[in-house]
Amino acid sequence: MGEETLIGQLRHTLARMESALGAVDQGLVFTDQHGVVEWTNHAFEGMVGLSRLQCLGRYLPDILPTRYHNGKVVPRDCIQFWSQFFPGRAIWELSDSLPRTVVEVTWASVTSSNPPSLVFTFRDQSAITQAQDKLVEARDQMERQVQLRTQQLLEARDEALAASRAKTRFLASMSHDIRTPLNAILGMIDLLGDSQLDAAQKEMVSTIQMSGSHLLALINDVLDIAQIETGVTCLKETRFNLTQLLEGCLAQFQPQAHLKGISLKLRAPSNGSAWLVGDDLKLCQIMNNLIGNSLKYTNEGAVNVTAELNPEPSGTVIASVEVADTGVGIEPDFLPKVFEEFSRFSTSMQSVESTGLGLAICARLCKALGGDISVVSKPGKGSCFTIKIPFISTVDPSMGSSARADDCKEDRSLHILIADDNRVNQRVLQLMLNRLGLQAELALDGCEAMGRIRQVPTIDLVFMDLEMPNLDGLAATRMLRAEGHQHPYIIALTAYSFDSQRLECEDAGMNDFLTKPLQKTALSEALQRFEDWRQQERHGGSSLHHSVSDNPEPSPQAEPSPQGDVAVAQAEAEQPL
Repeated sequence: MGEETLIGQLRHTLARMESALGAVDQGLVFTDQHGVVEWTNHAFEGMVGLSRLQCLGRYLPDILPTRYHNGKVVPRDCIQFWSQFFPGRAIWELSDSLPRTVVEVTWASVTSSNPPSLVFTFRDQSAITQAQDKLVEARDQMERQVQLRTQQLLEARDEALAASRAKTRFLASMSHDIRTPLNAILGMIDLLGDSQLDAAQKEMVSTIQMSGSHLLALINDVLDIAQIETGVTCLKETRFNLTQLLEGCLAQFQPQAHLKGISLKLRAPSNGSAWLVGDDLKLCQIMNNLIGNSLKYTNEGAVNVTAELNPEPSGTVIASVEVADTGVGIEPDFLPKVFEEFSRFSTSMQSVESTGLGLAICARLCKALGGDISVVSKPGKGSCFTIKIPFISTVDPSMGSSARADDCKEDRSLHILIADDNRVNQRVLQLMLNRLGLQAELALDGCEAMGRIRQVPTIDLVFMDLEMPNLDGLAATRMLRAEGHQHPYIIALTAYSFDSQRLECEDAGMNDFLTKPLQKTALSEALQRFEDWRQQERHGGSSLHHSVSDNPEPSPQAEPSPQGDVAVAQAEAEQPL
Protein backbone atom coordinates (compact mmCIF):
# COMPACT_ATOMS: atom_id res chain seq x y z
CA MET A 1 0.00 0.00 0.00
CA GLY A 2 1.38 3.36 -1.07
CA GLU A 3 2.02 6.36 1.16
CA GLU A 4 -0.77 8.36 -0.44
CA THR A 5 -3.21 5.53 0.20
CA LEU A 6 -2.23 5.36 3.86
CA ILE A 7 -2.60 9.10 4.22
CA GLY A 8 -6.05 8.92 2.62
CA GLN A 9 -7.18 6.15 4.95
CA LEU A 10 -5.82 8.07 7.91
CA ARG A 11 -7.71 11.20 6.86
CA HIS A 12 -10.86 9.12 6.40
CA THR A 13 -10.48 7.61 9.88
CA LEU A 14 -9.87 11.02 11.42
CA ALA A 15 -12.95 12.37 9.69
CA ARG A 16 -15.04 9.51 11.06
CA MET A 17 -13.65 10.13 14.55
CA GLU A 18 -14.43 13.83 14.18
CA SER A 19 -18.01 13.03 13.21
CA ALA A 20 -18.40 10.53 16.03
CA LEU A 21 -17.01 12.84 18.72
CA GLY A 22 -19.03 15.71 17.34
CA ALA A 23 -22.26 13.68 17.73
CA VAL A 24 -21.64 12.98 21.42
CA ASP A 25 -24.05 14.95 23.64
CA GLN A 26 -21.30 15.59 26.19
CA GLY A 27 -18.99 18.54 25.74
CA LEU A 28 -15.44 17.47 24.79
CA VAL A 29 -12.34 19.66 24.84
CA PHE A 30 -8.66 18.90 24.16
CA THR A 31 -6.07 21.35 25.51
CA ASP A 32 -2.35 21.42 25.95
CA GLN A 33 -0.84 21.05 29.41
CA HIS A 34 -1.39 24.78 30.05
CA GLY A 35 -5.10 24.73 29.25
CA VAL A 36 -4.98 26.26 25.74
CA VAL A 37 -7.81 24.83 23.62
CA GLU A 38 -6.77 22.61 20.76
CA TRP A 39 -10.07 20.98 19.83
CA THR A 40 -13.80 21.06 20.79
CA ASN A 41 -16.96 19.25 19.73
CA HIS A 42 -20.43 20.66 18.95
CA ALA A 43 -21.83 20.00 22.42
CA PHE A 44 -19.12 22.09 24.06
CA GLU A 45 -19.59 24.86 21.50
CA GLY A 46 -23.31 24.94 22.40
CA MET A 47 -22.51 25.10 26.10
CA VAL A 48 -20.15 28.11 25.85
CA GLY A 49 -21.93 29.80 22.91
CA LEU A 50 -18.76 29.95 20.75
CA SER A 51 -17.72 28.20 17.53
CA ARG A 52 -14.67 25.98 17.38
CA LEU A 53 -12.69 28.65 15.56
CA GLN A 54 -13.52 31.12 18.34
CA CYS A 55 -12.36 28.62 20.96
CA LEU A 56 -9.11 27.39 19.41
CA GLY A 57 -5.96 28.88 20.90
CA ARG A 58 -7.80 30.44 23.84
CA TYR A 59 -7.25 29.76 27.50
CA LEU A 60 -9.99 27.35 28.62
CA PRO A 61 -11.01 29.18 31.86
CA ASP A 62 -11.60 32.34 29.78
CA ILE A 63 -14.35 30.77 27.66
CA LEU A 64 -16.10 28.68 30.32
CA PRO A 65 -19.43 29.99 31.73
CA THR A 66 -19.40 31.77 35.11
CA ARG A 67 -19.30 29.33 37.96
CA TYR A 68 -21.25 29.81 41.23
CA HIS A 69 -20.92 28.42 44.71
CA ASN A 70 -23.71 29.08 47.24
CA GLY A 71 -24.96 31.87 45.01
CA LYS A 72 -21.59 33.61 44.75
CA VAL A 73 -19.32 33.88 41.71
CA VAL A 74 -16.17 31.73 41.79
CA PRO A 75 -13.08 33.63 40.53
CA ARG A 76 -11.71 32.27 37.24
CA ASP A 77 -8.19 31.94 38.62
CA CYS A 78 -9.51 29.20 40.88
CA ILE A 79 -10.44 26.98 37.95
CA GLN A 80 -6.97 25.63 37.24
CA PHE A 81 -8.11 22.25 38.44
CA TRP A 82 -5.71 20.41 36.10
CA SER A 83 -2.55 21.78 37.69
CA GLN A 84 -1.40 18.20 38.09
CA PHE A 85 -1.93 15.61 35.41
CA PHE A 86 -4.20 13.32 37.42
CA PRO A 87 -7.73 12.30 36.55
CA GLY A 88 -10.35 14.34 38.42
CA ARG A 89 -14.05 15.13 38.75
CA ALA A 90 -16.06 18.17 39.89
CA ILE A 91 -19.66 19.48 39.93
CA TRP A 92 -20.19 23.02 38.71
CA GLU A 93 -23.22 25.23 39.19
CA LEU A 94 -23.61 27.58 36.23
CA SER A 95 -26.60 29.58 37.56
CA ASP A 96 -27.30 31.50 40.73
CA SER A 97 -31.07 30.93 40.83
CA LEU A 98 -33.67 28.22 40.23
CA PRO A 99 -33.93 26.20 38.14
CA ARG A 100 -30.28 25.33 38.54
CA THR A 101 -27.91 24.60 35.63
CA VAL A 102 -25.36 22.02 36.70
CA VAL A 103 -22.57 20.25 34.78
CA GLU A 104 -20.28 17.43 35.79
CA VAL A 105 -16.68 18.07 34.73
CA THR A 106 -14.12 15.28 34.40
CA TRP A 107 -10.54 15.52 33.13
CA ALA A 108 -7.62 13.29 32.42
CA SER A 109 -4.12 13.66 30.97
CA VAL A 110 -3.03 12.21 27.65
CA THR A 111 0.63 11.29 28.05
CA SER A 112 1.13 9.43 24.76
CA SER A 113 2.11 12.68 23.08
CA ASN A 114 5.00 14.90 23.87
CA PRO A 115 4.34 17.36 25.32
CA PRO A 116 1.32 15.79 27.09
CA SER A 117 -2.21 17.17 26.65
CA LEU A 118 -5.51 17.20 28.57
CA VAL A 119 -9.02 15.99 27.70
CA PHE A 120 -12.13 17.43 29.39
CA THR A 121 -15.73 16.20 29.36
CA PHE A 122 -18.73 18.32 30.40
CA ARG A 123 -21.94 16.38 31.20
CA ASP A 124 -25.16 18.34 31.60
CA GLN A 125 -26.71 17.25 34.94
CA SER A 126 -29.39 19.97 34.99
CA ALA A 127 -32.36 17.66 34.38
CA ILE A 128 -31.34 15.29 37.18
CA THR A 129 -30.51 18.16 39.53
CA GLN A 130 -33.78 19.95 38.83
CA ALA A 131 -35.71 16.74 39.44
CA GLN A 132 -33.87 16.32 42.74
CA ASP A 133 -34.62 19.93 43.62
CA LYS A 134 -38.32 19.33 42.96
CA LEU A 135 -38.26 16.27 45.19
CA VAL A 136 -36.52 18.23 47.93
CA GLU A 137 -39.02 21.06 47.56
CA ALA A 138 -41.91 18.60 47.66
CA ARG A 139 -40.43 17.01 50.80
CA ASP A 140 -39.93 20.40 52.42
CA GLN A 141 -43.43 21.46 51.48
CA MET A 142 -44.82 18.25 52.94
CA GLU A 143 -42.84 18.81 56.14
CA ARG A 144 -44.20 22.34 56.35
CA GLN A 145 -47.72 21.04 55.82
CA VAL A 146 -47.20 18.37 58.46
CA GLN A 147 -45.86 20.96 60.88
CA LEU A 148 -48.76 23.27 60.12
CA ARG A 149 -51.28 20.46 60.49
CA THR A 150 -49.61 19.29 63.69
CA GLN A 151 -49.83 22.80 65.07
CA GLN A 152 -53.48 23.01 64.06
CA LEU A 153 -54.18 19.67 65.74
CA LEU A 154 -52.37 20.78 68.89
CA GLU A 155 -54.42 23.97 68.95
CA ALA A 156 -57.60 21.97 68.33
CA ARG A 157 -56.62 19.58 71.13
CA ASP A 158 -56.00 22.48 73.50
CA GLU A 159 -59.35 23.99 72.56
CA ALA A 160 -61.05 20.62 73.10
CA LEU A 161 -59.37 20.21 76.49
CA ALA A 162 -60.41 23.71 77.45
CA ALA A 163 -63.96 22.96 76.33
CA SER A 164 -63.89 19.69 78.28
CA ARG A 165 -62.71 21.49 81.41
CA ALA A 166 -65.44 24.06 80.93
CA LYS A 167 -67.96 21.24 80.53
CA THR A 168 -66.58 19.64 83.69
CA ARG A 169 -67.11 22.83 85.67
CA PHE A 170 -70.56 23.30 84.18
CA LEU A 171 -71.66 19.72 84.88
CA ALA A 172 -70.29 19.85 88.40
CA SER A 173 -72.05 23.13 89.07
CA MET A 174 -75.27 21.91 87.46
CA SER A 175 -75.18 18.68 89.47
CA HIS A 176 -74.61 20.52 92.74
CA ASP A 177 -77.09 23.32 92.15
CA ILE A 178 -79.90 20.98 91.08
CA ARG A 179 -79.28 18.21 93.58
CA THR A 180 -79.22 20.53 96.58
CA PRO A 181 -82.87 21.70 96.32
CA LEU A 182 -83.91 18.32 94.90
CA ASN A 183 -82.64 16.72 98.11
CA ALA A 184 -85.09 18.77 100.13
CA ILE A 185 -87.97 18.23 97.69
CA LEU A 186 -87.65 14.46 97.46
CA GLY A 187 -86.79 14.05 101.14
CA MET A 188 -89.78 16.02 102.36
CA ILE A 189 -92.12 14.37 99.88
CA ASP A 190 -91.00 10.95 101.07
CA LEU A 191 -91.54 11.93 104.69
CA LEU A 192 -94.93 13.36 103.75
CA GLY A 193 -95.82 10.12 101.99
CA ASP A 194 -95.31 8.20 105.25
CA SER A 195 -97.82 10.39 107.07
CA GLN A 196 -101.61 10.03 107.24
CA LEU A 197 -102.96 11.07 103.84
CA ASP A 198 -106.22 10.51 102.03
CA ALA A 199 -106.32 8.89 98.59
CA ALA A 200 -106.17 12.15 96.62
CA GLN A 201 -103.23 13.43 98.64
CA LYS A 202 -101.36 10.16 98.23
CA GLU A 203 -101.88 10.39 94.47
CA MET A 204 -100.45 13.92 94.40
CA VAL A 205 -97.47 12.90 96.55
CA SER A 206 -96.84 9.90 94.32
CA THR A 207 -96.93 12.12 91.21
CA ILE A 208 -94.38 14.51 92.74
CA GLN A 209 -92.14 11.58 93.72
CA MET A 210 -92.24 10.10 90.21
CA SER A 211 -91.52 13.47 88.59
CA GLY A 212 -88.63 14.12 90.99
CA SER A 213 -87.21 10.67 90.32
CA HIS A 214 -87.42 11.27 86.59
CA LEU A 215 -85.62 14.61 86.96
CA LEU A 216 -82.87 12.92 88.97
CA ALA A 217 -82.56 10.20 86.33
CA LEU A 218 -82.17 12.83 83.58
CA ILE A 219 -79.38 14.53 85.54
CA ASN A 220 -77.59 11.24 86.13
CA ASP A 221 -77.83 10.11 82.50
CA VAL A 222 -76.45 13.37 81.14
CA LEU A 223 -73.56 13.25 83.59
CA ASP A 224 -72.95 9.58 82.87
CA ILE A 225 -72.61 9.85 79.12
CA ALA A 226 -70.35 12.89 79.49
CA GLN A 227 -67.96 10.88 81.65
CA ILE A 228 -68.02 7.76 79.49
CA GLU A 229 -67.22 9.80 76.35
CA THR A 230 -63.86 10.69 77.85
CA GLY A 231 -62.81 7.12 77.09
CA VAL A 232 -60.94 6.65 80.35
CA THR A 233 -62.38 4.00 82.65
CA CYS A 234 -61.36 3.49 86.25
CA LEU A 235 -62.32 -0.01 87.40
CA LYS A 236 -62.50 -0.83 91.10
CA GLU A 237 -62.08 -4.37 92.38
CA THR A 238 -64.42 -5.10 95.27
CA ARG A 239 -65.63 -8.37 96.74
CA PHE A 240 -69.40 -8.58 96.38
CA ASN A 241 -72.23 -11.07 96.24
CA LEU A 242 -73.98 -11.17 92.87
CA THR A 243 -77.26 -12.45 94.25
CA GLN A 244 -77.35 -9.85 97.00
CA LEU A 245 -76.50 -7.11 94.52
CA LEU A 246 -79.36 -8.17 92.22
CA GLU A 247 -81.74 -8.46 95.15
CA GLY A 248 -80.84 -4.91 96.14
CA CYS A 249 -81.44 -3.66 92.60
CA LEU A 250 -84.85 -5.33 92.42
CA ALA A 251 -85.82 -4.00 95.84
CA GLN A 252 -85.47 -0.45 94.56
CA PHE A 253 -87.97 -1.12 91.77
CA GLN A 254 -90.53 -3.21 93.66
CA PRO A 255 -92.67 -0.16 94.60
CA GLN A 256 -92.76 0.95 90.95
CA ALA A 257 -93.62 -2.58 89.80
CA HIS A 258 -96.31 -2.85 92.44
CA LEU A 259 -97.93 0.41 91.29
CA LYS A 260 -98.07 -0.89 87.70
CA GLY A 261 -99.26 -4.34 88.76
CA ILE A 262 -96.20 -6.01 87.26
CA SER A 263 -94.45 -9.07 88.68
CA LEU A 264 -90.74 -8.43 89.30
CA LYS A 265 -88.85 -11.62 90.15
CA LEU A 266 -85.26 -12.83 90.43
CA ARG A 267 -83.75 -16.26 89.81
CA ALA A 268 -80.08 -16.34 90.82
CA PRO A 269 -77.43 -18.67 92.31
CA SER A 270 -77.42 -19.31 96.04
CA ASN A 271 -75.66 -16.68 98.13
CA GLY A 272 -72.84 -19.01 99.11
CA SER A 273 -71.69 -19.53 95.51
CA ALA A 274 -72.24 -16.01 94.22
CA TRP A 275 -69.23 -14.19 95.68
CA LEU A 276 -67.21 -12.35 93.02
CA VAL A 277 -64.44 -9.78 92.73
CA GLY A 278 -64.93 -6.88 90.32
CA ASP A 279 -66.53 -3.49 89.90
CA ASP A 280 -69.90 -4.00 91.58
CA LEU A 281 -70.83 -0.32 91.25
CA LYS A 282 -70.76 -0.37 87.47
CA LEU A 283 -72.60 -3.70 87.38
CA CYS A 284 -75.22 -2.22 89.71
CA GLN A 285 -75.69 0.74 87.38
CA ILE A 286 -76.08 -1.53 84.37
CA MET A 287 -78.74 -3.59 86.16
CA ASN A 288 -80.58 -0.52 87.41
CA ASN A 289 -80.76 0.87 83.90
CA LEU A 290 -81.92 -2.44 82.38
CA ILE A 291 -84.56 -3.14 85.04
CA GLY A 292 -85.81 0.44 84.97
CA ASN A 293 -85.94 0.36 81.18
CA SER A 294 -88.00 -2.86 81.17
CA LEU A 295 -90.45 -1.49 83.72
CA LYS A 296 -90.96 1.67 81.67
CA TYR A 297 -91.94 -0.28 78.58
CA THR A 298 -94.01 -2.96 80.33
CA ASN A 299 -97.67 -2.25 81.13
CA GLU A 300 -98.72 -5.74 82.20
CA GLY A 301 -97.18 -9.13 82.80
CA ALA A 302 -93.75 -9.50 84.34
CA VAL A 303 -90.10 -8.50 84.37
CA ASN A 304 -87.90 -11.48 85.21
CA VAL A 305 -84.20 -11.27 86.05
CA THR A 306 -82.18 -14.47 85.66
CA ALA A 307 -78.52 -14.82 86.62
CA GLU A 308 -76.03 -17.60 85.99
CA LEU A 309 -72.33 -18.06 86.75
CA ASN A 310 -70.31 -19.94 84.14
CA PRO A 311 -66.69 -20.85 85.02
CA GLU A 312 -64.06 -20.34 82.34
CA PRO A 313 -60.86 -22.38 81.78
CA SER A 314 -58.85 -19.22 82.46
CA GLY A 315 -60.11 -19.16 86.05
CA THR A 316 -62.57 -16.30 85.61
CA VAL A 317 -66.33 -16.58 85.93
CA ILE A 318 -68.74 -15.19 83.35
CA ALA A 319 -71.72 -13.60 85.02
CA SER A 320 -74.63 -13.91 82.60
CA VAL A 321 -77.69 -11.89 83.56
CA GLU A 322 -80.92 -11.68 81.56
CA VAL A 323 -83.64 -9.07 82.00
CA ALA A 324 -86.76 -10.31 80.19
CA ASP A 325 -90.05 -8.44 80.04
CA THR A 326 -93.49 -8.80 78.48
CA GLY A 327 -93.54 -5.21 77.31
CA VAL A 328 -94.20 -3.53 73.99
CA GLY A 329 -91.07 -4.93 72.36
CA ILE A 330 -88.80 -3.24 69.83
CA GLU A 331 -89.33 -2.92 66.09
CA PRO A 332 -86.73 -4.81 63.99
CA ASP A 333 -85.56 -1.67 62.19
CA PHE A 334 -84.81 0.02 65.52
CA LEU A 335 -82.84 -2.85 67.07
CA PRO A 336 -79.48 -1.89 65.44
CA LYS A 337 -79.76 1.59 67.00
CA VAL A 338 -80.99 0.57 70.43
CA PHE A 339 -77.56 1.03 72.10
CA GLU A 340 -76.79 4.38 70.45
CA GLU A 341 -76.85 7.66 72.36
CA PHE A 342 -80.11 9.64 72.29
CA SER A 343 -82.00 6.80 70.60
CA ARG A 344 -85.59 6.94 71.77
CA PHE A 345 -88.13 4.24 71.00
CA SER A 346 -91.85 4.78 71.23
CA THR A 347 -94.90 3.07 69.76
CA SER A 348 -98.53 3.84 69.33
CA MET A 349 -99.07 1.60 72.37
CA GLN A 350 -96.80 3.61 74.66
CA SER A 351 -94.79 6.81 74.72
CA VAL A 352 -92.13 7.08 77.42
CA GLU A 353 -90.15 10.11 78.57
CA SER A 354 -86.45 9.30 78.30
CA THR A 355 -83.09 10.85 77.49
CA GLY A 356 -82.25 7.94 75.20
CA LEU A 357 -79.00 7.40 77.13
CA GLY A 358 -79.70 4.51 79.52
CA LEU A 359 -78.98 1.64 77.12
CA ALA A 360 -76.02 3.50 75.59
CA ILE A 361 -74.53 3.77 79.08
CA CYS A 362 -75.10 0.05 79.64
CA ALA A 363 -73.28 -0.81 76.41
CA ARG A 364 -70.34 1.44 77.23
CA LEU A 365 -70.02 0.09 80.77
CA CYS A 366 -70.25 -3.55 79.63
CA LYS A 367 -67.42 -2.91 77.20
CA ALA A 368 -65.37 -1.20 79.92
CA LEU A 369 -65.82 -4.27 82.14
CA GLY A 370 -64.65 -6.57 79.35
CA GLY A 371 -68.11 -7.93 78.60
CA ASP A 372 -70.90 -7.37 76.12
CA ILE A 373 -74.63 -6.77 75.92
CA SER A 374 -77.23 -8.06 73.46
CA VAL A 375 -80.98 -7.93 72.94
CA VAL A 376 -83.68 -9.97 71.27
CA SER A 377 -87.16 -8.56 70.92
CA LYS A 378 -90.53 -9.09 69.26
CA PRO A 379 -92.97 -6.20 68.88
CA GLY A 380 -95.95 -6.73 71.16
CA LYS A 381 -94.30 -9.70 72.91
CA GLY A 382 -91.46 -8.17 74.90
CA SER A 383 -87.68 -7.92 75.01
CA CYS A 384 -84.80 -9.80 76.60
CA PHE A 385 -81.52 -8.00 77.35
CA THR A 386 -78.49 -10.17 78.19
CA ILE A 387 -75.18 -9.05 79.64
CA LYS A 388 -72.10 -11.25 79.99
CA ILE A 389 -69.26 -9.88 82.10
CA PRO A 390 -66.13 -11.66 83.42
CA PHE A 391 -65.38 -11.58 87.15
CA ILE A 392 -63.07 -13.41 89.56
CA SER A 393 -64.70 -15.99 91.83
CA THR A 394 -64.03 -15.73 95.56
CA VAL A 395 -65.27 -17.13 98.88
CA ASP A 396 -67.83 -15.83 101.36
CA PRO A 397 -65.99 -13.22 103.50
CA SER A 398 -68.29 -13.91 106.47
CA MET A 399 -66.79 -17.39 106.97
CA GLY A 400 -64.87 -17.29 110.25
CA SER A 401 -65.78 -13.66 110.99
CA SER A 402 -67.63 -12.35 114.03
CA ALA A 403 -71.39 -12.08 114.06
CA ARG A 404 -72.99 -9.02 112.52
CA ALA A 405 -74.13 -6.23 114.79
CA ASP A 406 -77.68 -5.42 115.62
CA ASP A 407 -79.23 -2.82 113.39
CA CYS A 408 -78.01 0.59 114.53
CA LYS A 409 -81.50 2.04 114.49
CA GLU A 410 -82.13 -0.11 117.57
CA ASP A 411 -79.37 1.81 119.35
CA ARG A 412 -80.97 5.01 120.61
CA SER A 413 -77.82 5.96 122.54
CA LEU A 414 -75.98 7.00 119.39
CA HIS A 415 -74.66 10.55 119.51
CA ILE A 416 -75.02 11.98 116.00
CA LEU A 417 -73.98 15.40 114.62
CA ILE A 418 -75.15 16.89 111.30
CA ALA A 419 -72.83 19.60 109.90
CA ASP A 420 -74.52 21.40 106.98
CA ASP A 421 -74.93 25.09 106.21
CA ASN A 422 -78.28 24.50 104.48
CA ARG A 423 -80.99 24.44 107.15
CA VAL A 424 -83.48 22.74 104.86
CA ASN A 425 -81.08 19.86 104.19
CA GLN A 426 -80.29 19.70 107.89
CA ARG A 427 -83.96 19.29 108.66
CA VAL A 428 -84.51 16.66 105.98
CA LEU A 429 -81.72 14.45 107.29
CA GLN A 430 -82.76 15.04 110.89
CA LEU A 431 -86.31 13.91 110.13
CA MET A 432 -85.06 10.87 108.20
CA LEU A 433 -82.95 9.87 111.20
CA ASN A 434 -85.93 10.46 113.50
CA ARG A 435 -87.92 7.99 111.42
CA LEU A 436 -85.21 5.45 112.21
CA GLY A 437 -85.47 6.21 115.92
CA LEU A 438 -82.29 8.31 116.00
CA GLN A 439 -81.65 11.85 117.23
CA ALA A 440 -79.09 14.33 115.93
CA GLU A 441 -77.77 17.75 116.83
CA LEU A 442 -76.87 20.39 114.25
CA ALA A 443 -73.86 22.51 113.23
CA LEU A 444 -73.78 25.15 110.49
CA ASP A 445 -70.14 24.88 109.38
CA GLY A 446 -66.88 23.03 109.90
CA CYS A 447 -65.70 25.33 112.69
CA GLU A 448 -68.83 24.74 114.73
CA ALA A 449 -68.63 21.00 114.07
CA MET A 450 -64.98 20.86 115.20
CA GLY A 451 -65.75 22.81 118.32
CA ARG A 452 -68.59 20.49 119.20
CA ILE A 453 -66.48 17.35 118.62
CA ARG A 454 -63.69 18.76 120.80
CA GLN A 455 -66.18 19.55 123.56
CA VAL A 456 -68.08 16.26 123.33
CA PRO A 457 -65.65 13.43 122.52
CA THR A 458 -68.53 10.92 122.83
CA ILE A 459 -69.98 11.91 119.44
CA ASP A 460 -70.21 8.66 117.50
CA LEU A 461 -71.25 9.71 114.03
CA VAL A 462 -70.95 12.90 111.97
CA PHE A 463 -72.73 13.67 108.69
CA MET A 464 -70.34 16.26 107.22
CA ASP A 465 -71.33 18.42 104.24
CA LEU A 466 -68.34 19.13 101.98
CA GLU A 467 -69.19 22.72 101.04
CA MET A 468 -69.70 25.01 104.02
CA PRO A 469 -68.65 28.60 104.78
CA ASN A 470 -65.71 29.43 107.05
CA LEU A 471 -64.42 25.84 107.09
CA ASP A 472 -65.53 23.14 104.66
CA GLY A 473 -66.04 19.50 105.50
CA LEU A 474 -62.79 18.26 103.96
CA ALA A 475 -60.64 20.77 105.83
CA ALA A 476 -62.48 20.12 109.10
CA THR A 477 -61.96 16.36 108.75
CA ARG A 478 -58.27 16.76 107.98
CA MET A 479 -57.79 18.93 111.08
CA LEU A 480 -59.68 16.48 113.30
CA ARG A 481 -57.66 13.51 112.10
CA ALA A 482 -54.41 15.50 112.43
CA GLU A 483 -55.34 16.25 116.06
CA GLY A 484 -55.64 12.53 116.72
CA HIS A 485 -59.43 12.21 116.62
CA GLN A 486 -59.76 8.76 115.06
CA HIS A 487 -63.36 8.91 116.20
CA PRO A 488 -66.05 9.88 115.30
CA TYR A 489 -67.07 8.03 112.14
CA ILE A 490 -67.52 10.72 109.46
CA ILE A 491 -69.87 10.36 106.50
CA ALA A 492 -69.42 12.90 103.70
CA LEU A 493 -72.53 14.64 102.34
CA THR A 494 -72.37 16.36 98.97
CA ALA A 495 -74.49 17.31 96.01
CA TYR A 496 -71.46 16.58 93.83
CA SER A 497 -71.45 12.97 92.72
CA PHE A 498 -68.01 12.41 91.21
CA ASP A 499 -65.44 9.71 91.95
CA SER A 500 -62.80 12.39 92.41
CA GLN A 501 -64.82 13.71 95.37
CA ARG A 502 -64.83 10.24 96.89
CA LEU A 503 -61.05 10.02 96.64
CA GLU A 504 -60.67 13.45 98.24
CA CYS A 505 -62.93 12.37 101.09
CA GLU A 506 -60.95 9.18 101.65
CA ASP A 507 -57.66 11.08 101.59
CA ALA A 508 -59.03 13.56 104.13
CA GLY A 509 -59.88 10.73 106.53
CA MET A 510 -63.62 10.41 106.00
CA ASN A 511 -65.15 6.98 106.45
CA ASP A 512 -68.08 7.00 104.05
CA PHE A 513 -69.75 9.04 101.29
CA LEU A 514 -73.40 9.86 100.51
CA THR A 515 -74.70 11.90 97.60
CA LYS A 516 -77.73 14.14 97.55
CA PRO A 517 -80.62 13.62 97.07
CA LEU A 518 -80.46 11.13 99.93
CA GLN A 519 -82.23 7.82 99.58
CA LYS A 520 -83.72 5.87 102.47
CA THR A 521 -81.94 2.73 101.33
CA ALA A 522 -78.60 4.52 100.92
CA LEU A 523 -78.92 6.10 104.38
CA SER A 524 -79.81 2.76 105.96
CA GLU A 525 -76.91 1.03 104.25
CA ALA A 526 -74.52 3.75 105.41
CA LEU A 527 -75.75 3.35 108.98
CA GLN A 528 -75.24 -0.41 108.72
CA ARG A 529 -71.67 0.13 107.48
CA PHE A 530 -71.12 2.41 110.45
CA GLU A 531 -72.40 -0.29 112.78
CA ASP A 532 -70.13 -2.87 111.13
CA TRP A 533 -67.18 -0.54 111.62
CA ARG A 534 -68.12 0.05 115.25
CA GLN A 535 -68.37 -3.66 115.93
CA GLN A 536 -64.98 -4.17 114.29
CA GLU A 537 -63.53 -1.48 116.54
CA ARG A 538 -65.00 -3.14 119.61
CA HIS A 539 -63.49 -6.48 118.62
CA GLY A 540 -60.04 -4.99 117.96
CA GLY A 541 -60.29 -4.84 114.19
CA SER A 542 -57.13 -3.96 112.30
CA SER A 543 -58.79 -1.32 110.17
CA LEU A 544 -59.59 1.99 111.79
CA HIS A 545 -61.62 3.34 108.92
CA HIS A 546 -64.11 2.00 106.46
CA SER A 547 -62.82 2.98 103.00
CA VAL A 548 -64.96 5.48 101.13
CA SER A 549 -64.14 3.68 97.88
CA ASP A 550 -65.68 0.48 99.28
CA ASN A 551 -69.04 2.19 99.69
CA PRO A 552 -71.48 0.08 97.69
CA GLU A 553 -73.86 2.96 97.19
CA PRO A 554 -75.26 2.35 93.68
CA SER A 555 -75.04 5.87 92.38
CA PRO A 556 -71.55 7.41 92.17
CA GLN A 557 -70.56 9.62 89.27
CA ALA A 558 -67.12 10.03 87.78
CA GLU A 559 -65.89 13.54 87.23
CA PRO A 560 -65.97 14.51 83.53
CA SER A 561 -62.42 15.37 82.46
CA PRO A 562 -59.91 14.35 79.64
CA GLN A 563 -58.32 11.97 82.17
CA GLY A 564 -61.47 11.38 84.25
CA ASP A 565 -63.10 8.10 85.36
CA VAL A 566 -66.09 6.60 83.61
CA ALA A 567 -69.25 7.65 85.48
CA VAL A 568 -71.35 5.21 87.42
CA ALA A 569 -74.68 6.93 87.98
CA GLN A 570 -78.04 6.00 89.40
CA ALA A 571 -80.41 4.21 87.05
CA GLU A 572 -83.12 6.16 85.28
CA ALA A 573 -85.90 4.55 87.24
CA GLU A 574 -84.16 4.46 90.63
CA GLN A 575 -86.44 5.55 93.45
CA PRO A 576 -84.57 8.30 95.35
CA LEU A 577 -85.35 9.99 98.60
